[in-house]
Amino acid sequence: MDDTDVQIRVQATAIVSSLAHKSEEIARNLLDSGVMTPLMSQIMPGTDPVLVEASERALNALLSYTSTKMGIEEYAITIVPYLMSIIAETKESTSAYEMHAHARIELAVQILGKLCATEARQYMVANTGVIELLVPLLPCNYPKIQVATLQTLSALSYENMEICRALSLVSHKGMSLPAIVLELARHHDPEIQLHACLCLSNLSRMRVANGWLKDIQTVAVPALVKLIKNPQVSNLDAIQALGYLCHEDADIQVAAKNAGAIVELINILTEIEGQEGEDFVDQAHNIRVAKTTFLTLGTIVSTGEECRSKAVECHAFVHLVRAMKHTDNGVKSAACLCTQYIVRSVPICRTHVPESGLLKPLLALLRTAPAEVQVNASAALINLLPDFSPCRSEALKEGVVDILVTLMESDVVMIRRNALWCIRNLLVGVDDDTRREIIEKIKIQRIYELSLPGVESVIREKAVGVLQNITADSVLGTHMIFDTLGSDRVLELLHQLLTSKLDNSIHTHTLYLINNIAVRSQPHCELIVKYSKLLQAVVGYINSSVSEVAIGALWCVNSIASHRRDTEAEQEDEETGGISRRTSKYMPELDELGIQAILEDMKDDSSLCLSVRDRVKSCLDYFNIPAS
Repeated sequence: MDDTDVQIRVQATAIVSSLAHKSEEIARNLLDSGVMTPLMSQIMPGTDPVLVEASERALNALLSYTSTKMGIEEYAITIVPYLMSIIAETKESTSAYEMHAHARIELAVQILGKLCATEARQYMVANTGVIELLVPLLPCNYPKIQVATLQTLSALSYENMEICRALSLVSHKGMSLPAIVLELARHHDPEIQLHACLCLSNLSRMRVANGWLKDIQTVAVPALVKLIKNPQVSNLDAIQALGYLCHEDADIQVAAKNAGAIVELINILTEIEGQEGEDFVDQAHNIRVAKTTFLTLGTIVSTGEECRSKAVECHAFVHLVRAMKHTDNGVKSAACLCTQYIVRSVPICRTHVPESGLLKPLLALLRTAPAEVQVNASAALINLLPDFSPCRSEALKEGVVDILVTLMESDVVMIRRNALWCIRNLLVGVDDDTRREIIEKIKIQRIYELSLPGVESVIREKAVGVLQNITADSVLGTHMIFDTLGSDRVLELLHQLLTSKLDNSIHTHTLYLINNIAVRSQPHCELIVKYSKLLQAVVGYINSSVSEVAIGALWCVNSIASHRRDTEAEQEDEETGGISRRTSKYMPELDELGIQAILEDMKDDSSLCLSVRDRVKSCLDYFNIPAS
């Protein structure tokens, strides 16, 4: 490409462009070979115009892939001003060269968007004043330029709160940018509609378009649903845009359901399933569409009961079960994620899931699928194992505990976390025989090890939660923990968990674990009371600013105070109608820590939430001396 003959250089540059379009690997190899250096020299002032344009097209082709966008860092700062100069100078062009000028603007705007591959690049591009240059192009009535501009504004603002906020404040000829883009979302050109909706999705996700939320619901959402079945645009892009717009926004999810999104998405899955194995069908494309459809459907049903019910009504479970047996792991994983969101519904879990046939293929994935699938499959299983779920007994018969024990040793943190969460759910509301069987398989020693310092916080939190539920509902779990570990290790673990700077959820689980031990076993309660450092740590959380933690500590005090001194004290309580400071076995230890004074101060503290004050009043009952 350094040949001095311009025609040869133009042809060589065109070959680079053609090669770059073939695959990401080829484009990456071209970059690695140093092709950017001659390309950049060919767009310098004084270069032949034909060669300049060929170089711009080659640059656009090279930046068509994620890895290549990331690989031109050293050139980005030079390219941006050059592209802006093309836009600024060429958009004034008229006469016979007008169409040619528009093509150059379109190309320059496209390249600008491709440069916004990282947050740092977004800021670098935005800080050059490009927003003010691009916004006037939106109402220019040249569809290709409008599409390119919308694409670049979307790339510039993607997941960037500050730039989204700046865009929401920009205006052109008295119209704000959101208003201009909303108008384009109503455009007759489906390509313009699609990219306008994507731009609005960015603003909506960053919560900077709240004043336009109703318009987004009534304009962008129905537009995207219609675009899903419009052959003039990629249904894959339309489905992705809808999913992105609906992410974590319950109102937009309901708007999507009302616009018929769930019905259309299920129809797409039905159509794809009908084409499996057919010749002359792009099966790779269908796999991408199926995966994206499940992800978008999962997003729409992630929050609201009415959306989940609509999905079930449209026979979503039939497609989910089928997808779990698909040959593509991406489709399996997306189906598991969608399942996780649908079965969050207690009524659906109770009434529809048992007949759906979901459980067996889900367990099969947890036995043999790769980690990328098991992450979402194990997350879906969590919602099938609470005590209200009819699937729990079937899961136990199918050997779910053995599966979870294996998953507890996975190399992937989220799989280990989900496995412990499933075990925690299994331990609630079971009879002692089942509880013993589960505990013997999961091994208390292993759960103890996962609760120690040095283990990832999310794993410790779930492991302590498992210990909490081992001791729930029955004294059996408490005896098994102390018999396995010994009282010294148990008490030291509890003290370490309460006195370390850990997540509030770990402190909460620890306090309820202590409460379970204290309330169900007087001998083990005595161990807690006599281990003064531990009792002091518990009391220290009574006035925690986190209400869940404070309530957990108050329950511990409540349970400790509930033990009577002896039979004579029990008889006195029957005569007076409740335990009091005269009959409570551990009142001296509680008095030594000044608990009554702390509770008296909290009783009328209006800054505390009602649930904390109610628990305070219940605790104070033990400190009152009943009338004779």
